[in-house]
Amino acid sequence: MGFIMANELQSLSSIFQNRIFRIPDYQRGYAWQTQQLLDFWEDICNLQDSRDYYIGLLSLKELKPTEIFNWEEDTWIMDKGYKPCHIVDGQQRLTTFIILLNEIVRLVRSIDENRDKKDEEIVIRGETLKEIVNKYILQKRPPNNHITTYLFGYECDNPSYRYLKHRVLGEPYPGTIEETYYTKNLWVAKEFFTNNLQQLYDNEGIDGIE
Repeated sequence: MGFIMANELQSLSSIFQNRIFRIPDYQRGYAWQTQQLLDFWEDICNLQDSRDYYIGLLSLKELKPTEIFNWEEDTWIMDKGYKPCHIVDGQQRLTTFIILLNEIVRLVRSIDENRDKKDEEIVIRGETLKEIVNKYILQKRPPNNHITTYLFGYECDNPSYRYLKHRVLGEPYPGTIEETYYTKNLWVAKEFFTNNLQQLYDNEGIDGIE
């Protein structure tokens, strides 16, 4: 998969290299619905192995230290060399990718031969699940791992961020989480990929998922 960024086609792997992304408050929330998800899914499933999937335009704004004062506990990862970025354009597609990838990880963990394995012991397309999660989804602050930082999300006071973390990505949370038009769309995307990945696995096994 690739995005056009700075007039250059870049892979998702390179885009996520040492970056942490937030959707700024002035952006609307997740608006994709079933038809857009279906188009996205069919494009990927119909793609030949030798071809890249072009996702679209991605526009990022790299932030200054004074612009991330409300990122709270997530600022530790910048000390590791990660660059904080606002997503100016492309957030719908990038959100969709994160939800899809998280559901792939969840499914691969759940299959019979992997249920007793740790993420670092499960390999898909040459990478362990731990490497995939750490690169695209989240990292935990060492040494005690008490702080979880998501590499993609919303500004902290956006209700979609809590919903994304706890209802979509699966971080436990005992309290009530606000639902909005946009959070309902996040849930629709999660359910869409859960169901379609399971069907793909039932038909084609792990080769289909890879």
